[in-house]
Amino acid sequence: MDGNPWFVVDDPQEDGDEPWDFDAGELVFISALQARAASWRVPLTYSSVGRPEDDSSLLVHVSLSDHERRLILGEWAVHFHGTYVRAGKVCDQLFNLHETPESGFLCASGTAEQLAEQCATWFETVLSRPVIRMEWLHAGSAYAMSWAFADTAEALASSVNHANAPAPYTGWCTPRVPHDRCTLVRSAFRPQTGPHAPLCPHEHAGPADRPVPSEPVPQHSPARRRRRR
Repeated sequence: MDGNPWFVVDDPQEDGDEPWDFDAGELVFISALQARAASWRVPLTYSSVGRPEDDSSLLVHVSLSDHERRLILGEWAVHFHGTYVRAGKVCDQLFNLHETPESGFLCASGTAEQLAEQCATWFETVLSRPVIRMEWLHAGSAYAMSWAFADTAEALASSVNHANAPAPYTGWCTPRVPHDRCTLVRSAFRPQTGPHAPLCPHEHAGPADRPVPSEPVPQHSPARRRRRR
């Protein structure tokens, strides 16, 4: 689909690989998903079409990143099986999924067009969520960072730089104290105007009410190209 940046199907023959073997139903699903995504009003991010390592499905996925920090925060994928789909947050490099309601897991059946519509709505919901980066400072430098969905404080990733940390801090988790600043990494909401992003989980709460972000899941390595057939 010319001009549509979502779910572009790369030509594997450009890299000397075999062409994709998508069947008719898969092609209908891809086309319908692309058409629906063309109307999204969400910040652009990486999306991909391919197959998992075991070739058991058509795989489409998106990843959320902090481009400034060059860090992938998480990936969300749909496995299309012709008459049904499984969609959820990716939990490993084989693109297996977290299959719990709390993680947003979706399992649905129907025609290719119906499933593409459901999956487009599911993807759009994920992509519409605001993401913030919280930072803890010492001597003017960040020694700990944590990324989370701002609407729920659900943690996505975290990191600690012990070289910049105040003594005697030696933990590998982010500090259990309010962060010093946070940055809106991804949002379709109003722009940030101060040291704390809109929907910051600490900005509008008193010390006793400030939520503690949940533990982040293990991080993936930088974005991978799908193994092609």
